Amino acid sequence: MAIVTRWDNKKKTIILLEFESEWTWDELEEAVRKADSLIGSVQHFVDLIIDLEGAAIPRDILTGAKNLLASGEARPNEGARVVVGANGALRTIYQTLQKTLNNDAEGREVLFAPNLSDARAIIRGLALDR
Repeated sequence: MAIVTRWDNKKKTIILLEFESEWTWDELEEAVRKADSLIGSVQHFVDLIIDLEGAAIPRDILTGAKNLLASGEARPNEGARVVVGANGALRTIYQTLQKTLNNDAEGREVLFAPNLSDARAIIRGLALDR
């Protein structure tokens, strides 16, 4: 599978989505379904780390991401989303989508981190404020 979705810690408070170099929108939809199932299996907040380091980004990223963000709502116990390995172009695309989608992206904001260690540190900091 081109996207591995799993718990990142024993406390089941963080889900890690690891993208391999090549992936499809169908694989991403399956990974999101699996993450949603994991989040639904616990009562506490669950944060997500989306590791894109080394992953190729599809050419239809704007359309695919727009469809993904516009579908469904976040679970009540879904926490922060921290993306690792996003280059400047991907960050710009996200900002464009956020402006375009307005309310559809509300509650699904994304933070960015340069590596997994920093992503985990961001999540630890956010957890202290809950």
